Amino acid sequence: MKKILILFTFLLFSSFALHKYYVSVTEITYKKDANQLEIIMRVFPDDIENVIHDEYEIEADLSKRETKEFLYRYIYEKFHLWTGEGELAYEILGTTEKDDFLVILLQAETPENMHEIIVKNTILQDMFEVQKNLIHFFNGDNKQSYILEKGNPEVEISF
Repeated sequence: MKKILILFTFLLFSSFALHKYYVSVTEITYKKDANQLEIIMRVFPDDIENVIHDEYEIEADLSKRETKEFLYRYIYEKFHLWTGEGELAYEILGTTEKDDFLVILLQAETPENMHEIIVKNTILQDMFEVQKNLIHFFNGDNKQSYILEKGNPEVEISF
């Protein structure tokens, strides 16, 4: 009986070790009165360090300034916003670590009376085929959510 319990425990814990979730979560809040988007992106730090290491061939460590510079470069290459007036420029305000996530803060100025936006997020999809990038878009009390995948990395949001 003891051997069966040990085997069961091993199988249970090894199944968790073999299954890893590949997901990022991005919250975009439209501040109509300020003509602004506030964006909070959450990714797993080890995943982002691995992709920076592979993409730019550096020893990635998020506590180092050089790695943060490559992180920002990577985000600018993989995350895009468009309106009817063209691509929106955004600024990366900084990063912090919270609850086992790397939290990246971004901000974009928007045109007045914006009614739609296109979001393209391919972060980590070049490293993980099963990567899912969740988008939560907030406009006042209205919330819309989307799942972006490798074959479908962008969404047009109308509001």
